[in-house]
Amino acid sequence: MLMVTGCTTTSGPRVLERSDGLLAPPPWAQLDRSSQATEGRTQFVGFVNVPGESSKSAALNMADEKALSEPMRAMVTAFMDQNQVGEELSSSDQVGQRIISATRKQRPNMASLKITRRYWETRTSVDPVTGAPTYELHAWALAEIDDAEFAKAQRDFLSALRTEPKVRAILDEVGKNQREPEKKEPSKNQTLDEEPHAG
Repeated sequence: MLMVTGCTTTSGPRVLERSDGLLAPPPWAQLDRSSQATEGRTQFVGFVNVPGESSKSAALNMADEKALSEPMRAMVTAFMDQNQVGEELSSSDQVGQRIISATRKQRPNMASLKITRRYWETRTSVDPVTGAPTYELHAWALAEIDDAEFAKAQRDFLSALRTEPKVRAILDEVGKNQREPEKKEPSKNQTLDEEPHAG
C-alpha cells in the first residue's frame, strides 16, 4: 500500500480574490507591457500596488491616473531617445519628470484618450522575516487612444520640445553631467600610482 502525506505549500504571492470573479488576470493586465497597439488604437496600462486594506475604488482611481499619464511618458521617452539621454537616467525617470514639469503648457490635446477597462486582485504572501502573512491590493487600468490622434499628438509635442528653452537647458545639464564622470574618474593604474609607498 502506498500512502502519501504532506501539506500544500505555495512559493511566492497567492491570489485571494479577483475583480468580477475572474479566474485569471485579463491579458492586458501585464507588468512588463506599459503600451501596445491593437486594432487602430494605442493602449496604455497603469498599475499600482497598495496595502491590502486599501480602498479598491481609490486604488483603481490611482491606476486610472497612471494609465492616463502613460502617453506623455511615452512621448518624453521617445524624445530622450532621440537626444541620446543615457539609459540609466531614462530608466530612473528623473529627466523625464523634469521635462514633463517644464512643459505643462505644451501638453497636446488627446480628446479620445479614455479609460476602457479596470482590474484588481488581492494577494497574500509570507513575510520572510516574521513569517506573518502580508496582504496587497494590485490594481490595473487600461487607457486607449486612436492611433492617428496619438501619432499627431506625439509629432506636435516632440516638435514643441525641440524649441523649448527649458528643455534645452535640461538636456545641456544632463549632457554635462554625463561627461563629467568620464573626466573625473581616475584609471586603475593612476590610482595605484598615487598611493604612497611604504619606506
